[in-house]
Amino acid sequence: MVVDYHKRLLPVIRYLEAHFNEPLNLVEVAALANISPYHFHRTFRAVQGETLADFIRRLRLEAAANELFKSKPAVLHIALEYGFSSSQSFAKAFKQHFGETPTTFRDCQDYDAFRQMMRNSKIGHTLRKIGNEVTTDAPYTGQEPSIWSRTMETQYFEPTKLAYIRVTGPYGKGYEEPSTRLYQWAGMKGLAGNSCIFIYHDNPEITPDDKCRTDICLMVPDDTDVPAGLELQDFPGGQYAVMRQMVTDVSQYGKAWDALMSEVVATGIENDNRPCFELYHSFDPQTQHADVSFCTAIK
Repeated sequence: MVVDYHKRLLPVIRYLEAHFNEPLNLVEVAALANISPYHFHRTFRAVQGETLADFIRRLRLEAAANELFKSKPAVLHIALEYGFSSSQSFAKAFKQHFGETPTTFRDCQDYDAFRQMMRNSKIGHTLRKIGNEVTTDAPYTGQEPSIWSRTMETQYFEPTKLAYIRVTGPYGKGYEEPSTRLYQWAGMKGLAGNSCIFIYHDNPEITPDDKCRTDICLMVPDDTDVPAGLELQDFPGGQYAVMRQMVTDVSQYGKAWDALMSEVVATGIENDNRPCFELYHSFDPQTQHADVSFCTAIK
């Protein structure tokens, strides 16, 4: 079944437009689109071109700008009304978004001056993503057009057994020691050449960095025994959307995942709740370059 993610997210967009200045429950918001919280943030970003946090922040800043012009309140009052801890943090976010200070907006005396200032601001040429032409520049998110390959394919993975070490903490950090330990054991067992995958159990936009779970895994025979410090798990396999990339800098991992999710959304493939993973075809410890397949579960 082809999924129209733009249509599926429309109730979410309309809800956020009406409730952007209220506390939000991610599970309830994701349920409006019938998307699991695990996949919601990347799906939202792929459709909208901005993260959920950026979307809400933008709506708050736009509402604050209008209120500053129309009602001429104190900047601190507006800052607190729209969820900022101080006038300084609000002014910084406002300047980054519009290229103007809150005071400049408040001091506009008529609609002509206000409209001209809006046209000349950083955001003046960016249209809303829903119901309007999608632009390639998103100055308020700092995004750059992707130069990554857009070649995505679907692939079936057989169920298998995994020997693994769990790492809890920020993604991309603390992997060297457990990886070395896993491969030292695998070398003694003649398993060091087996396929290596990194399974990611949490979405870092939902789960605090220090709670994110990564399993560093090697595919092993079913009858494998592991010593203390290593664990075994069953990999369920199944259908995955896959995009293979040559990674030459750690900053490219996030871009690769975003590129994959953009393709999933564009093709209308429905996500499944199984965790996503990276399949490593090769890795150079000296240069940190890696040949990686990025894999997200689909139905």
